Amino acid sequence: MTQPRFSQWSHSCCKRFQPHPLTVALLGSLVLTTGCVFDSDDNDTPAVTFPAATLYIASNSGDGDTTVRVRDRDLALLNSYTTGANEGVLVTHAGHLIQAGDLMDTGRVVTACNAAKRSSDDPSFQLTGANTTLLKPKGMAYLAEQGLVVVANNTASNLLVIGASAAGNDAPVATVALAANAWDVHYDADGDRLFVAQVDGSVAVFDDFEDTLGIGGASRTFSIIDGDNETSVNLHGIDYDAASDRLIVSDVGQASSPDDGKLYVINNASTANGTVTAAITFKGNNTRLGNPVDLQLHGPHLRIAEKANGGGALLTIHNLFQASGGNVAPDHVLDTPAPESLAIMPTMMPMPGATDVSDPGTDYEVLVTSNPAVGSATSGQLFTVDKGLESNLALAFSSALASAENVTLDRDGNAYLSYDDGTTANSGLAVIGAVEERMGFSLSRDRLITGSNTRLMSPKGVELADDLGLVIVAEQAGAEILVFSACDSGNATPRVVSTGDVAPWDSDYDASGDTLYVALTNGTVAAYDDFSSRLGSAGPDRILMPEPAATNLHGIRYHAASDTLIVSDVGSGAESNDGALMTLPGASIANGTVMVGKRIANPGDGSDLTGLGNPVDIAFDGQDLYVAEKINGQLQLWRDFLTDDSLQGNVAPSVRLNATAPESVVLMQDR
Repeated sequence: MTQPRFSQWSHSCCKRFQPHPLTVALLGSLVLTTGCVFDSDDNDTPAVTFPAATLYIASNSGDGDTTVRVRDRDLALLNSYTTGANEGVLVTHAGHLIQAGDLMDTGRVVTACNAAKRSSDDPSFQLTGANTTLLKPKGMAYLAEQGLVVVANNTASNLLVIGASAAGNDAPVATVALAANAWDVHYDADGDRLFVAQVDGSVAVFDDFEDTLGIGGASRTFSIIDGDNETSVNLHGIDYDAASDRLIVSDVGQASSPDDGKLYVINNASTANGTVTAAITFKGNNTRLGNPVDLQLHGPHLRIAEKANGGGALLTIHNLFQASGGNVAPDHVLDTPAPESLAIMPTMMPMPGATDVSDPGTDYEVLVTSNPAVGSATSGQLFTVDKGLESNLALAFSSALASAENVTLDRDGNAYLSYDDGTTANSGLAVIGAVEERMGFSLSRDRLITGSNTRLMSPKGVELADDLGLVIVAEQAGAEILVFSACDSGNATPRVVSTGDVAPWDSDYDASGDTLYVALTNGTVAAYDDFSSRLGSAGPDRILMPEPAATNLHGIRYHAASDTLIVSDVGSGAESNDGALMTLPGASIANGTVMVGKRIANPGDGSDLTGLGNPVDIAFDGQDLYVAEKINGQLQLWRDFLTDDSLQGNVAPSVRLNATAPESVVLMQDR
């Protein structure tokens, strides 16, 4: 199964903690680095250094073992769980495990948060039902930039392209006809090429796949012969090394035979056509290849999910492309029950969350929602502009949702957009897949969290605790904070966090200090410490009261490097010149009255330069501050906000850009 592209950063420390069952830990930033030793339940670990990564091995045995086993790079067992599916797996940037399943009458694709740390009963959502046309889904590939998943829909002789954020019984985005049934797929993002392993022994290749989604059929097809002139029979696992243009494919042969499997390496794979001769072939009784159903490169090494031979094993071949092949034993064997699928996630330094950017050199655009009135021409639309506000706002996405409020983004580039009309019937969260690449909402690609159980009546600020996989919503009408899983869907029930019956407007989670800060409309800030484990169960641990006093806090951002909160005060929503921006220093330990460090506001003498009336939301890149000034119709940029001592009192923003009733502003990073 293909994986998304990743940077080459690796995390240098190992951190283990036991979060609340609702929390979902992003794998790469928390576990599996040099020196982290965990107990294994199987054989000795191999004596070779593998690139830092985590392995997900999904079983599908005849006795009903459908467990996903999570292992470190040395194959020590870290976790195990079930998702309700049993076939191919992949894992996304945001730590979501996606698994295909054919356990029931209709096929399904299940998405489960907490890929590394989850329990079997943690939240998930699924795409299933007659409209999906899923029959026997097997391997999958992830088109990260488009937020799409390509599914090998076995027994239907087609591929299905589905939205990675979609849930329910909705039609696929596209259906791709094949000449034979597929078992697995691999997508090469750099070359925009899809390779399909087919059970008739052939490989179908689709060029320009992201652009065409397979319309017009395969660009070419090839079969494989080995050095003994034997032709490929029943291809299953497939992976590709773009740097050397080599394809690795496994051949199960006869599924009933425990020892006729093969492994091929194909040179010049991007142009292969017709019949090609494998550059390397492994076959024979010593290889332990019987039903090699899946495989994936792990640096220069190859991992193979061998399902049948000896009850199942994970086989490892070291330095694959330097090997001669033949009837040779694997370099390492880990006995594990009937492995069906394998995903390998490199350990990396994760991208900061949309509200956690602290490097002004980050490449980003500014994403803005507009909310002049329910049903108005611009209600429900999202706009983008360059980081310097040097051009006009450009329409980026139309959600078709009345009264769109606050938006934020996860590490997969999906938007979480709150919308409300003051009732639970027409309010909720829209989860929009790959929002940067699209223009309109569709249930084939997106999903809604809405209904009476959600308690969403007037949701405002939306915050993602990325490393916990939680969506934190400021429910203004209900005067409470609602905490959802990032994998919730439909009429989900959240965890309710008390704000002391004071209406919140926005929040910001500080991962480094594990504290949630909530801007309250009575002019104070509620702080919830140890949030990952307690989830605010005892209410606020601290209340920060600015001095001079604030009236009606809305936007809030925490800057960890200076331990400073930046907040906006709307004052009266009906007034166009009583807004303010202020900083609260020493936020991590502050409690009670906090002397304001910086305050920008109208002096009240008729000389107002600030243009602050309803500063309803803010975004900060570690240096510059963006303000959504709603009542005056402006997007404001305040350069060097924390460090420029002249930004105090009655001063003007660095840049003002006209915008129709901007409601929310967030930084949309280039991925």
